[in-house]
Amino acid sequence: MGNKIINRNLIALGSLLSLTGMVFASTVNVDLGDEHQIIRGFGAMVHTAWQGYGLTETDAQLAFGTGDGEIGLNTLRIPVGDNSNGFNADVQAAKNAKKVAGNDFILFATPWTSPYAGSGSSVSSGNYQKYTDHLNSFAEYMKNQGVPLYAISFQNEPDYCHAWACMTADEIYNYTKGYADQLRKHGTKVISAESFAYQRNQYDKVLNDASALKNWDILGAHFYASDAKKPDSWFQYSLADQKNVERWMTEHYTESQGSGNYWRTYMRTGDQANENKWDTVRAMDVGYEIHRALAVGNFSQYTWWYLKRCYGFIMDKDYGNKLQIPQNEIGKVSKRGYVASQYARFIRPGAIRVGATINPEKEVYASAYKSAGEDSVIVVLVNRDYKNSKTVTVNVPNAKIESFHMYTTSEAKNAQYEGEVEVKNGSVTITMDAGNTSNKDCIVTLVGEIGDVVKVPRKPYGGIAMEIPGKIEAENFDVPGSGAANRTYKETDSDDHGAESNGGTSYREGTGVDIYAKETGYVVGYNQAGDWLEYTVNVKEAGDYTMFAWVATDNSTSGFSLSLDGEPLVDEVSLSGTSFDTYGYVQANVKFPTAGEHILRLTVTGSWFDIDYFSFVKGKDATDPEAMGITPSKVLGLNVSGASYYEVFDLKGKKLGGFSAKSMAEAVQLWKNGNVKGDVRATGVNIIRDRARGITTKVRVSN
Repeated sequence: MGNKIINRNLIALGSLLSLTGMVFASTVNVDLGDEHQIIRGFGAMVHTAWQGYGLTETDAQLAFGTGDGEIGLNTLRIPVGDNSNGFNADVQAAKNAKKVAGNDFILFATPWTSPYAGSGSSVSSGNYQKYTDHLNSFAEYMKNQGVPLYAISFQNEPDYCHAWACMTADEIYNYTKGYADQLRKHGTKVISAESFAYQRNQYDKVLNDASALKNWDILGAHFYASDAKKPDSWFQYSLADQKNVERWMTEHYTESQGSGNYWRTYMRTGDQANENKWDTVRAMDVGYEIHRALAVGNFSQYTWWYLKRCYGFIMDKDYGNKLQIPQNEIGKVSKRGYVASQYARFIRPGAIRVGATINPEKEVYASAYKSAGEDSVIVVLVNRDYKNSKTVTVNVPNAKIESFHMYTTSEAKNAQYEGEVEVKNGSVTITMDAGNTSNKDCIVTLVGEIGDVVKVPRKPYGGIAMEIPGKIEAENFDVPGSGAANRTYKETDSDDHGAESNGGTSYREGTGVDIYAKETGYVVGYNQAGDWLEYTVNVKEAGDYTMFAWVATDNSTSGFSLSLDGEPLVDEVSLSGTSFDTYGYVQANVKFPTAGEHILRLTVTGSWFDIDYFSFVKGKDATDPEAMGITPSKVLGLNVSGASYYEVFDLKGKKLGGFSAKSMAEAVQLWKNGNVKGDVRATGVNIIRDRARGITTKVRVSN
């Protein structure tokens, strides 16, 4: 009897709250420590040959600008020309986009057909090398035009086999394992073949073979065969999660029969994989799909089909003459574009998705991100319930956010700035699109700056940029700071496999970079494809140089590339050898475009090699100073007769000092007894290194 009374009272209370307009807020809890994928950005497609036009400077500003009324894209997708005569088709579009997007710009390309496979056919295995050369020639062409590709795929929709070239799952596997790694030749990342319906059998075989998977940098997929009614499970891919492979959604449109300005209407619609039928068309489906791509599917990139079209992010006339697009809408951002901008303008490249309550109540969806510098939090809320407004409480504990800036896109608003909302005790409550009397569905973005953040910048190892011409010890990469923007290395495996060779002590403690102690000094080993190290360098004079690297491997497919401030400097240097104990020189000609301070990155393109150092000598096809018989001490600019120069570091790799001594034994005594002027010892274990020979030893300092 008592339980029945309580239940009646609760029902009565609910009715009263409904009549008085009171609502309960759903809650989104954000966990900044729960890090997921890095976000590369958002983009769209330009195909000048098919569309009949490219991308004007005005369109580029609307699409790639980040101001009010602009979309905030950073990525452009273009086709690979069927032959070299068509390579120039989208160059100007790429240049216009890059001019606006700046350093955030990503350009990637996809082939439909080629001289080696037309519509409905596959490239024969006998032509795989020629096909690879064709793709590389396009990458080289774009690089020479000043708009290098960030990445290239080797087949558009291999499983949509009639309108363009095909590939079976076995062909994808065979090409990937035998040839795909060559596509990195011009500093370009490799995207898998892009299944039109995210069919897992197109990827499984590669994902289950580590030697093949190392030849992919990105898994590309299209979302045809999905719509707003698909369950979340369609977006999930546990095998890709296990293999920690980066995923990009490289093409889709949620609907192509109606106007991109339709907010909500009932009409006949369909796409490549979904039958033509009567259905509800919603602009908000774009926001819902982006949410599920990022928060459910762990995708790092979302790229729409045509950027400018009647159903695109920028409005254009309907070339099928089914719709009457008003003239005053053409050339302006569409409703779908504004919905996408709620992500793209604020979640910038390098941001990290963090934990958040994904579905706090029916038809409400949330995702959260922290910026690359970890100085701001972005929360995106999607309300798909067109009948009811939603009140949402967002909790971000321990972030010290004073307020959120709020932006809304709804039937009546276009990424409208709603002002600041105060945060109290890490919590804020908002009503999404409050006051709206028509369709209640909307998308809201909250952007909050994190206060009292200690922003530690990166810095050169030893505090001084390494000079070029000169020698760079591979293990002396920059000291990282706080936030993704100040990262100075990427390490696939967080375990330091080299510590055992150094008595259990890591040379760069806390980084996980595998640094081994050898007779000649420290080397960076256990390198896996995708790992990278960055160095702050000071180029004394622009011009031609020769790069030398002292390396060892027992592999025939190892390699690395170099870039300067994000631009390719040295294409892949291929390595081969029979032993990790047998070192030899590799060299390449490079050209530094400008003098001054730069960030030099070494990227591992082929796994399993050790690198001791690399050096730059002025002049093309120069001779390495050490190969000429000049001792390492002279190369380093030392001239201490009868003595060696010793450097001292703490266990975190911080340099404590440097001095001359006649032997290691003398160096140990000088340092241990505090007889070295101007240097500061650190209590505990210090590492002393003979700079010329690379030999190290430990000394314990008590005060």
